[in-house]
Amino acid sequence: MRKHGWQLPYHPLQVVAIAVFAALGFAFYVFFLPFVGSQTSQYVAMGLYTPLITCVVTLYIWCAATNPGDPGICKSTRPHSRLDKDGRHSHSHSHMDSDHGLHAADNSEKLSSMLERKDSPSWPRCSQLLCLVCLPFSCLFKRCLHPDDQHSEENMSEEGMFFCSLCEAEVLKNSKHCRVCDKCVDGFDHHCRWLNNCVGKRNYKGFFILMSSAVLLLVVQWLSGTLVIILCIVKREEFSRQIDSKLGSSFSTVAFVIVVATCTILAMIATVPLAQLLCFHILLIKKVNHV
Repeated sequence: MRKHGWQLPYHPLQVVAIAVFAALGFAFYVFFLPFVGSQTSQYVAMGLYTPLITCVVTLYIWCAATNPGDPGICKSTRPHSRLDKDGRHSHSHSHMDSDHGLHAADNSEKLSSMLERKDSPSWPRCSQLLCLVCLPFSCLFKRCLHPDDQHSEENMSEEGMFFCSLCEAEVLKNSKHCRVCDKCVDGFDHHCRWLNNCVGKRNYKGFFILMSSAVLLLVVQWLSGTLVIILCIVKREEFSRQIDSKLGSSFSTVAFVIVVATCTILAMIATVPLAQLLCFHILLIKKVNHV
């Protein structure tokens, strides 16, 4: 059972998404921003791009790190459930003690999931650092994007439940089983291969904001790249001097144009499917609201 998108193995599309946005961000600050024109234009471009890329990176980390699983799945994987499998049965003595045990088990599972592979030779150091970076952002956005989690267990009995034979647990009636993650997801929307995680009730708001920010980011990227190419064609001699002074004499104008054009085209191509996906979700939200 997969808990989140940062759990090994990583999906190839997840690696591609991270690599593409990292390359575009690097190209913007090195090849785009210093050549967009006047200093005022540079400040405007930076003021637009920096908040967007910060939002995209933060929300991507959070959406992938969130466990969208049904509360019933989390409850069934508590330590007392493991004792039942060995033939020993445990009983909760009070509601308050049970709730305290659940929260404590959640925290221990988060720490164990980060450290359980530490001694394995196949576990790379970069993955450990990545998990440590993801955890603070996950905690930061937990209360902001789904503050009603503390009442989730109380609502389970009110909303109605059914038994999932695959998860071997009682889950909410609006949960669906994801075969990729091998678990039931509360308010299941789809399994996103780019996040390597399911999108459900817990992380849908963050996912929608992530898509919106990514589309705006890509638009700013290819608009800036188009402006740089136009200025490079109109002011060849001035651009050659700027390239020599900012990037070094070994970096030719032709190589500069190739890099800028490649990143601009890549941003344009990436904008199309993301914009279509965003429009699709907007239509779904409108349809649900009308119903």
